[in-house]
This record gives sequence, C-alpha cells and structure tokens, in this order.
Amino acid sequence: MQIYLARNNQQAGPYSLEQLNQMLSSQQVLLTDLVWHQGMTEWKALGELTQGQLKYEPVGQQIVNPTFNNTPFENNLDQNITTQKTPITPNNVQAAPVGKRISAKVTDLALFFLPQLMVMMYYMPDEAKKIAESGASMENQMKVVEILNESIPVSAHMAMLAFVFILLLVQSTMIKKSGQSIGKKLFNLQIVDNTTLLPPGSLRGFFVRSFLFIVLSQMVAFMPLLAIIFIVDLVMFFSKGNIALHDRIAKTRVIEISK
Repeated sequence: MQIYLARNNQQAGPYSLEQLNQMLSSQQVLLTDLVWHQGMTEWKALGELTQGQLKYEPVGQQIVNPTFNNTPFENNLDQNITTQKTPITPNNVQAAPVGKRISAKVTDLALFFLPQLMVMMYYMPDEAKKIAESGASMENQMKVVEILNESIPVSAHMAMLAFVFILLLVQSTMIKKSGQSIGKKLFNLQIVDNTTLLPPGSLRGFFVRSFLFIVLSQMVAFMPLLAIIFIVDLVMFFSKGNIALHDRIAKTRVIEISK
C-alpha cells in the first residue's frame, strides 16, 4: 500500500500503512491532513477515514501500485491541493536559499530581542551605560545586569515576561501546525522532518531548534559558547542542502515552498 499525504499545498510520500500509523501515533501526521491512495476517488481528511482515531485501518480497499497516468494527482485533486506529478521526496525538495534562511532567522530573533532591548535601553541609567561602554568583560556584564534589575520597574519586568511567553507560544503553535515560524512564513520557508518531509512537531521543530538557543542567550555566562554555536551554525548554512547545526541535531531541514 502506497499512501500520499498533503498539508499546506505540500505533498509527501509515498508511505506504507505501518509508517502512516507510526506518524499518526507520534502526531507527526495530523487528522486534518489530507490523504490519498489507490482505490480512492479524491483526497480526504485523514480523520474522516480513521473516524477520529489515531490509527488507519482501510476496509474493503483494493490496493495496487499507483501508475500516475490517471490518478487524482493529475485529474481529480482537491481544490486545496496544488497538482504535482512528481511526489515530494528527500531527493527532490528545494533547500531553502541561505539568504532567505538568514533573513527569516534575523526576523524571528528581532521579534524576540528588540522589544526587550528597547525596554532595557529606556530604563538603563547613565551609570550602567558608562560601565557597558568601558568594556564587555564578564564582570561589567554582571554589573550592568544587576543595575538594570534594580532600575527596571516590576511592572516592566512582568510585561516583558508576558510578551516573551506569548511570542514563544505563538511560534511553537505555528511550527507545530505548519512547520513555519513567523519569519519563515514571511519568507515562504518550512521546517520539515528530514525523512518524512512533514512538519516535525513542536518538540524538534521549536524546542530543539530554537528554544535551547533562546535559553542560552538569556544566560550571560554562556555568551562565549553562544558565539561559537552561532558561528558554527552560520558556516553549516553553506553546506550541502544548507543544513545547519540545529537541523542536524533535530533531524530536520528547511525547504522553500511556493507562495
């Protein structure tokens, strides 16, 4: 049995029934995803076929190898799916251009850091500015942080925490559903599993790829390590397939998608 899936105008497959059920149980595949295999006359939501269960057990379907001469991929595609004669596989997806990847990353980082920097600069007293201008030593950084903690009102601290929490929640939800952060959505990029080419979920797609970086960035003592990680990540952008360090760790890749 060869099963094809589609989500957000992106087709993936073929998968075996066993692979489909494994991805269903791990929520790599959603019940709202569209599915088609030989014997079906049109694409349908997976949840409609499984009756809301996380297991697909086709009944009374005559399954043969698809020939692509007269299948829904060419003639009877659902209106929400873009016609594609060649199924998406790891060998024929288009890797995201380096320029777009960097632009998307800068956008996401700017959304996270700029509001915090603006608040800190607004409340930063002259004493802290002079210390910061005297050098970026660890001792100076600790002094600036200490002064800022005393000068920034509790209400501003709470507002920053609320902003960070909401932003992280939005980014995590978007990546879980579509494999796109705000930045990647703006530049038509998508995070996908390196093997299945489906969104990898929030654990790998967000927490492994981005959240750990964010945690490290908030720890002043780890700034040298953070710089090294950033440089290594940037160098790997230019490797084959533009697969960066966090992609290799999370077993993901970033691809370019049509508008």
